[in-house]
Amino acid sequence: MTLDFKARLQNWLQEQALPLWTGAGVDPATGTVWEALDHNGLPCVEMPRRLRVQARQAYSFAMSGDPAHQALALRLFRFAMDQGFDEVSGHLAAGLAPDMSILTAPHDLYDLAFMLLAASALLDMGADIGSDLTRLEAELAKLKAPRGWYENAAHSLPRRQNPHMHMFETATVLFAVTGAQRFRDMAQECLDLFCDVFLTEDGRVLEHFLADWSPLPEHKQALEPGHMAEWIYLIDRYEAVTGCDAGVPLTVLYSAVLARRDASGLLPDRLGPATDTRRMWPQTELLKAVIAMTRRGEILPEAPSAETVLALMWEQYLGTPVAGGWYDKRSGAGVLLSDNMPASTFYHILVALRFYLSDGTSV
Repeated sequence: MTLDFKARLQNWLQEQALPLWTGAGVDPATGTVWEALDHNGLPCVEMPRRLRVQARQAYSFAMSGDPAHQALALRLFRFAMDQGFDEVSGHLAAGLAPDMSILTAPHDLYDLAFMLLAASALLDMGADIGSDLTRLEAELAKLKAPRGWYENAAHSLPRRQNPHMHMFETATVLFAVTGAQRFRDMAQECLDLFCDVFLTEDGRVLEHFLADWSPLPEHKQALEPGHMAEWIYLIDRYEAVTGCDAGVPLTVLYSAVLARRDASGLLPDRLGPATDTRRMWPQTELLKAVIAMTRRGEILPEAPSAETVLALMWEQYLGTPVAGGWYDKRSGAGVLLSDNMPASTFYHILVALRFYLSDGTSV
C-alpha cells in the first residue's frame, strides 16, 4: 500500500504538478510565473504579484531534476536579480505590477530569505551564480540587527518569528550546499532565537515581538500550528546537515502540534485568535513533522502515520479535477473556501512530498 501511495505521489508531482506550474503557471508575456491559478487551472491574471513567488518557484523548479524546469528556475532567478531591485533606493522589491514593474520595495527579510533559498538550489544544480550570492549576502547585511535581522529597511515592528524561521531554513541549506561556516553561524543565530525567544516551555511558538525581542501581550500575539510543525522539520534537517544536537525538546513541540489539530486530524491556520479555516500549507508541515519524528523513533501515542496525513490531504486538498492542482483553503468542517491555488504553496507541497518519497532522508 505504501509503495502504491509513493508511486501515486511521484506521478502526481512529476507528471502532473510540475507540468502544470511550468506550463499554465507561467505568464508567456513576461516569462515570469503567475501568482495563482484558479480551480479550473487558468491564471488569475488580475491578481497582484509578489517577487517572493518568483523566488519560491525558482527554488521548486531547480529541485525538480528536469533540465527544462531548471532552465526556467534560472530565468526566474535572473529576472528577480536583474529587475527586482528598485533603481532609486536599491531595495529588493515585494509587490509587482501586471507588467512586472516594481510597485513596492521594502527590502523585506522574508523576501530576501527566499531569494537566498532559490540561490541555494541553483548552486546545488551547478549554476554559476556566485556573484549573485555575494550580492544577496550584502543586501541581507543591510538588515542586520544586534540579534537577528530587522524586518525590512524601515525596521518595522513587530519583530516576527516567521522571517527568521525562513532564514534558518535558508542558512541550513546554504551550509549544506557550500560548507561555508558563515552560513552555519547564521543558522545558529536563528536557532538561538528560537530556543531563547520564540519557543515557550509548553511547546508553543510565539509569532510577534517588541524591538527588544520581548513577546507582545497575549491579546496581540498569534499562534500558528503550521509554523510549529515547520520548526520540527527544519530543526531535524539542521541536525542532519550539521551532525549536531540542536538542544530542542522536539517531543514537547511535537505534542503541542498534535494537540492543536481539529476534529478532522488536520491543523487550523491560527489559534489565539482562532480561525475556522485551514489552508493546504499547514498540512504539508504536519506531514513533514510526522515523517521526521517517526524516522527519529519519537512516536507519540496520539501521532498519526504519514500515510494517514497524506490520505487526509489527498481527500481534502489534492484530489481536484485539475491534474497537479489543489484546493487551498477549507473551513474546519471541510467546506471549500478558496477559489484559487496560490503558486506560493507549491514550495510547501514539493518539499513535503519529496521528504516523504525519500523516507525522511532528504528533500
